[in-house]
Amino acid sequence: MGGKRIIIVGGGVIGLSIAEHCLRKGLQPVILDKGPFAKEASWAGAGFLDLRSAARVGGAFFDLCKRSYDLFPEWAERLKKESGLDPELLHSGSLDLAFNDEEENAIRQIESNLKTFGFSGEWLKPADATKKEPKLSKDVRSVFHFKQTSQVRPPRLTRALIQVLQKGKVELREVEPVEAILLKGTRAVGVRTTKGVLEGDGVVLASGAWSGLLAEQLGIPLVVKPFRGQVVMFRSQPGTLRHILFTGVQKAFTYMVPRQDGHIYVGSTLEDAGFEKMTTPAGMDKLKTGAVKMLPGLSQQLIEDTWSGLRPGSIDGWPYLGRVPGAEGLWVATGHFTHGLLLSAVTGSLMAQVLADERPGMDLNAFALDRKPHPVAGI
Repeated sequence: MGGKRIIIVGGGVIGLSIAEHCLRKGLQPVILDKGPFAKEASWAGAGFLDLRSAARVGGAFFDLCKRSYDLFPEWAERLKKESGLDPELLHSGSLDLAFNDEEENAIRQIESNLKTFGFSGEWLKPADATKKEPKLSKDVRSVFHFKQTSQVRPPRLTRALIQVLQKGKVELREVEPVEAILLKGTRAVGVRTTKGVLEGDGVVLASGAWSGLLAEQLGIPLVVKPFRGQVVMFRSQPGTLRHILFTGVQKAFTYMVPRQDGHIYVGSTLEDAGFEKMTTPAGMDKLKTGAVKMLPGLSQQLIEDTWSGLRPGSIDGWPYLGRVPGAEGLWVATGHFTHGLLLSAVTGSLMAQVLADERPGMDLNAFALDRKPHPVAGI
């Protein structure tokens, strides 16, 4: 391979997407991770592709999310063709379930936000909703159906990316922690890892919740904070659930994502717990209660697994994308918070354009590291 040698620090879905897009532009990406690739937030995430919360935030944040959402069909198909692995992009659609006035009012606000950007859904009576999902709780009062919600299966997406990168002979270096970013004057010239020094023409910091630790060494004000999310996976039969389900408000918010093989993903908590990646009795109880509230039959289903992941929260919930001010050849792509999987396609595309000295497909000033904080994006 020719082209500039770009060292990407972080082998999650963001770093892998950047590398795959760089490869297509003739650049020479090198990826490093402190552990196995894509085994942190990228592996733990639900993978639903949804614009409901982005519509609430609006502005450039919505534009970024919508562009990534639109990129996924072509991207997933290309990865499937080139890797032989199916990321399982499914246009599931979603159902927002209201059990009381507070929940229905919250859903009506979601509907209003979506209408602002030209999207619409339909309200269903419980009898009509159970025609779509026969196992729904009989206590559901009203249901909002939004067809545009899709999903991918995160472990399959990242494995497909890795396979494409391997075929492209990209240098993939797992379990090789980066100890420092190396500067020559104010220019990034490489990194020092536990195994030695790697030189490059540029460095991209894409380490998720751990990104701030390296930036701190250079005096770079990169605010990235871990937020724990706990997950329950039920084992069920294919077809038990066909739509993504949402219910609850604030701390009681719960969602369910059906997989093609019948597994049902239930998430998630949002906890400021530092780097403690663990499950807790309170977190598990919250998720199981929310799941059974939506699908009572799950009380008889086996819980196959539980886990947690650490989302990288930025100063305002908007990601950091682009150059690091005052450090030539150093870029950042992190802080995606709860939107990492959704934003992975557009992040790879835009960052590869910048790294190839092209004009990015959209203005990145709203996501600059030194921006004035936006209103908090939330989940």
